Amino acid sequence: MRKIRLCIGSNDGENIVKSHMGDAECFYIYDLFENSQNEFIEKRNNIARDMEHAKANKMAEIIKLVKDADLFVGQKKSPNFINIASRTKYQPVVIKEDKISDILIVLHRSFEKVHSSVTRRKNGEIFNTVLELE
Repeated sequence: MRKIRLCIGSNDGENIVKSHMGDAECFYIYDLFENSQNEFIEKRNNIARDMEHAKANKMAEIIKLVKDADLFVGQKKSPNFINIASRTKYQPVVIKEDKISDILIVLHRSFEKVHSSVTRRKNGEIFNTVLELE
């Protein structure tokens, strides 16, 4: 069964962080499956939280923390999300929902589109697209 491993930044485990993903206290890792199921994997503390925005070293530190993820979820199309899209194997996605449970629903509705982008990246393709889902 196809799956996507995703990372959501949150301070409380219920709502996405309101600012940039890299400002979250923790990263919540989920596996999203094509059959509309999802599984919480773990919570990881964000040790790069206090580093300056839009700096490559902050992006690199966060990627080290969540290197097993395919998809980074945020509410803002930040400079680092744009850099991640154009320079790495990770697919950033912007979703306006606040609650993690609602974000998972949006991702399930767009599973084919998201999985296609993730697969292209896993196959070595790098492209500038930051997905924006509603």
